[in-house]
Amino acid sequence: MLVLGFSLAFYYRAPYHDHWDFIPLFAAFQNGDLSLGEVFAPHGGHWHASGYLVQLVLSQVTGMAHWAESLASVIFAGLGFVALVRILARSMADLEISGVAPWAFGLSAFFLFSLDQAGNWLWGWQVAVFVMMAGALWAIERLTRGPLSVANTLVAAVATAISIYAFATAWALIPIGFGLLLVFGALSSRTGWLCLALWSLLTCLLLWHLTLSRATVPDHVSSLPDLTEFETWIGISQYTLNFVASPIARFIRDSALLIAAIGIGVFVWSIRTIHQAEKRSIVPAIAPLLALAAFAWGAGGLKALGRWEEFGVQQAFVSRYISFGNLFWISVFVLAVFAIAKTNYRTHMRTCSVLGLLLLLKVGNIPSVVIKSVELSRSIAETSQQIAGAYPTVETADLAVLHSPSQQIMPHLEILATHRASFFHDYTHEEGVASSPDDNSRQPDEKP
Repeated sequence: MLVLGFSLAFYYRAPYHDHWDFIPLFAAFQNGDLSLGEVFAPHGGHWHASGYLVQLVLSQVTGMAHWAESLASVIFAGLGFVALVRILARSMADLEISGVAPWAFGLSAFFLFSLDQAGNWLWGWQVAVFVMMAGALWAIERLTRGPLSVANTLVAAVATAISIYAFATAWALIPIGFGLLLVFGALSSRTGWLCLALWSLLTCLLLWHLTLSRATVPDHVSSLPDLTEFETWIGISQYTLNFVASPIARFIRDSALLIAAIGIGVFVWSIRTIHQAEKRSIVPAIAPLLALAAFAWGAGGLKALGRWEEFGVQQAFVSRYISFGNLFWISVFVLAVFAIAKTNYRTHMRTCSVLGLLLLLKVGNIPSVVIKSVELSRSIAETSQQIAGAYPTVETADLAVLHSPSQQIMPHLEILATHRASFFHDYTHEEGVASSPDDNSRQPDEKP
């Protein structure tokens, strides 16, 4: 409820940076000539088709009211949390652990809905992130459901495709899927082989579409760093470590490598402790949590391949990436809770001290990100209000807060004004003058 209230109070009242690239799709959709090729065209190394489809539906229903996009982000995060709860409940049942569900669910919710990813909650464009996260969580949930079935694998394949078509970091799900299928006995039954074949078909189709898309839109093809250079691997490794540590150490960046090492240490200790207590193979029981951790690291590695060389290792601390890294820390905390429970709390003081420190650092991330995001939200609201009232007498300098210097958004602004969309929703335009249609006291960012 806190995240929902925060999102609806401070959502960005206008398109911001990459969000402007959605406006031509909105115009084509309104004119009835939007093609699937446009929806699935690469954008900055990603497909955002899943996010576009959500935004197109919402724009049709609400006139591109941006509160609806932030609401959708919270809803998709909630759908992902449902899958996460199912994953955790199943692991606790498999390990015969009781009494710790409130801790496991509570810590997981705290990370998944954390406010240090405030930019993602408030920026309507980032609904694609939460579509991707929900798809990833449901794909892992279905693949770890128990005995393999073609139906569960098919659902996981669809969820994976939705994720990849929302954000390219979801490509990490492809090798994770193969690994989970093998863990759950894909090589030992006819059904298992069918599941492997289905996952292989998904992989081939997605790779084929990726190759086709990049060939038809050459401007979006980005070159990989030189992987034969030792320096490249150092840079990619440091970027990935920073990326994964960021949900805990964003505001103490110099300690990121230490924080990552502590997280890995707790992770390994927890697995070893659970294994010693169980005295049997625990891989199937903890496979979903291993998959969550692998997804976070895989997402970091993919980001590093695309961003390290151009932006450097510090770019990994962008607060929008916290949503991805959170999955590793959910695994760390939940496995530690399981380990403490399985050892009858014999080592709880030492372990809880480490977890408490990490949790305190996580809380420390929140204020700076929230304050910065709220300030930006207020600036966007003021700017959009001024533009809506003055349009078409608008200078390029008036729009500076809404876009990057390389973007030309005046044609997009005209589209919004023509369709009375976004922050123009409460305004009419007659003879080039903007005015409020019903209530002169109504502000353009208020809902009627």
